[in-house]
Formats: sequence, C-alpha cells, structure tokens
Amino acid sequence: MTRTHWCAVMAVCSTVWWGMFSMSHHVSAFGGDAAKGKVIYQAKCVTCHGPEGKGDGPIGKALKPPAGDFSSAESKKKSSDEWQNLIANGKPKTAMMAWIKQLNEAEIQDVLAYVLALRK
Repeated sequence: MTRTHWCAVMAVCSTVWWGMFSMSHHVSAFGGDAAKGKVIYQAKCVTCHGPEGKGDGPIGKALKPPAGDFSSAESKKKSSDEWQNLIANGKPKTAMMAWIKQLNEAEIQDVLAYVLALRK
C-alpha cells in the first residue's frame, strides 16, 4: 500500500469513527448536549410540544396559538440563535414562557441541542 493510499484509508476511517461518535453523543455548535437536553425537555416541554416536538402534547393543541411544531417548514427556517432566544426569552402573546430564570445557560444550550435534533 502506498503512502497516499494509506493516508486515504486513515482519513475515511477517521471520518466514519467521528460520524459514529457524533451520532451517539450529539453536541451542537453552541456546545449543548442533546442527551442532557432530552431529559430537561421531557420534564419541562413535552406537555405542550409532545414527545417528538410536533406540538401535540396533552395541552399543546388546545393552546391559542397552538404549541410550536419543531418539524414544520417554518420551524426549520429558524436559526440556532433564534431558537436559543426563543427558549431563553419565550414568545410574547403565546404560552411559550421564558426559561432564562428556571434554566441556567448550559441547560438552555442542552435543550437547544435536543430541539435542533428533533427538527431533522
């Protein structure tokens, strides 16, 4: 095997290994941990947004306006910064409350990472 082939094989193996690692432990560009975010989401968000973030939680559809659906085209257009702001500061004239006083910055980043994972 030539040095060029060996380098190519190592690059492919590294890419595959990194891909497997990142799927099992999703960390967003903001540094949040989706696994930790899932725990917080299930405790604080699932009642409105539902288990898969479709806005179909036990009270989500009854809200006026209804809880957000993270898989919708509109939701997918939002940037990570917009999502972070929405989680931290809430959304006026909706039931989406500000979490900045209940969650610390790391927890907000974790929830953000999980919400971004649900959008896919």
